[in-house]
Amino acid sequence: MTELSDADFAACITALTGDDTPRVWSLIVTLFGDLAQAPGAEISSPALSRIFAPIGIKPQALRVALHRLRKDGWIDSRKSGRSSLYRLTPSGLEQSAAATPRIYAREVAAPALWHVLLPAPMPQPELAETAEALAARGYQPLTRGVFLGRGPVPGDCAGFFALAGPAPVLPDWLKSQFGPGDLAAAYRALHGRLDRVAALLPQGVTPGPLETATLRMLVVHSWRRLLLRHPDLPADFFPEGWPGADCRALTHRLLDRLPRPEPCALEPAPAEG
Repeated sequence: MTELSDADFAACITALTGDDTPRVWSLIVTLFGDLAQAPGAEISSPALSRIFAPIGIKPQALRVALHRLRKDGWIDSRKSGRSSLYRLTPSGLEQSAAATPRIYAREVAAPALWHVLLPAPMPQPELAETAEALAARGYQPLTRGVFLGRGPVPGDCAGFFALAGPAPVLPDWLKSQFGPGDLAAAYRALHGRLDRVAALLPQGVTPGPLETATLRMLVVHSWRRLLLRHPDLPADFFPEGWPGADCRALTHRLLDRLPRPEPCALEPAPAEG
C-alpha cells in the first residue's frame, strides 16, 4: 500500500471544489454529520483546522462559521486545555440523523403500494399549511393540492380523497418535474468530478486519516447538495437517462475507498500540539 501523494491530494480537492468555494458552515455540518454522530463524538479545533486548511479555509473563516453554528444551535463546545472540542447538539444530532439514511442509502427502494391524497377545497393559506404538514411526513406534491405517499393509505386521512395502488403511471411532465434538466446537468457535472477523483485514488493508494476526512467531507457535501434538491423517489420516477443513479453508485464507490476515520485519529500528535 502506498500513501496518496500531495500532488494527487491537491488534484482531488481541485476536482471536487472546482471554482466553487463551499460555504464553510455548511461544510462543517457535513463533516460532523459524517464523522461525529456517535455518542460523545467530538472534534477539536486543531483537527478542524487541519481538515479545512487544504481547501484554503483560513482559521478566521472557520471560527466565524463555528460561532454561527453555535448560535444556531447546531454545535456546542467545551474547553480542553488551550483547544476547544466541538460536538453536535441534541438538535444537531437529530437533524443530522434525519438526513443520514437518505444520504448514505445505496439505492431507493420502491414500496409495493403507493397512495394519492386530495384534500377538500380550501383557501390557499390553508392548502399551503396542509402541503407543509404532508411534506414533513414524506409526501410529494404532484400538482396543486394532490400529494403522493408511500404504502397504504394511513388511518388518519379521513378528510382526504385517497386512492391506493401499485406503481403509478408516470407521464413525462411529472418525471421532468421531479428531475428538471438543470439538476440533471448538475449531476452529470458531479459525476465527471467524482470520476476524476476515482482516477486519482486507484487500488493500493491509501490516504491518511486527515486526507480521508477532507475528501469524504467534500464528496458527501457535493452529493448531498444535489440529492436534497429533489424528491426521494425510485429511479423510474425520473426522466429517461437520469444521471442520479450513476452518481449515487460512484459516490458510494469513492466512500468505500475512503473509510470513515475515527475523530481521535484526526488529532495532532503531542509534539505538534
